[in-house]
Amino acid sequence: MEVLNLCENRRVLFDNKTRDASKRAEQMNMLLSLVNRVIEQNAGQPYSDELFAEIQKGEMNFRDQQEEFNSLKGNISIKEISELKEQMKEQYEEQLKRVTDMVEMKLKEATGNLERQLAEEHAARLRAEENAQFEQRKSNEEIRMLRESLQKAHEELSKKGGCAIL
Repeated sequence: MEVLNLCENRRVLFDNKTRDASKRAEQMNMLLSLVNRVIEQNAGQPYSDELFAEIQKGEMNFRDQQEEFNSLKGNISIKEISELKEQMKEQYEEQLKRVTDMVEMKLKEATGNLERQLAEEHAARLRAEENAQFEQRKSNEEIRMLRESLQKAHEELSKKGGCAIL
């Protein structure tokens, strides 16, 4: 929830297992429109990350391939069109895998950092509890010694038969 709040509740969900090209294209468009919105909100400065660069590179490749395909559309055979489509599909899946791998790597890294931070905080809490227990034992021992001293002083005073201010 904290990460979503930091990202102003922006998120895009993907169905990585879909074979429907139109659904994949729709998902990619949704992601790119979200990226463009973030760029607009950041005064034209995109989030400079290798993941963003990879997505932008894929978008440019896709546009180039679309333009090439459109320019050749009337001049090539159905077999060549089919081969070009298959090539575009393979490149798209390859890029999607790279992006997915990058996201997974970043998630693992973030998870590792959070786990390490949690372990450090847990260790610090245990040390604080141990220190508190040590101080409590020390305090109890001092109280016990003071009571013994007080009792001895009381006994000595009562042996002497006098009254004294303690």
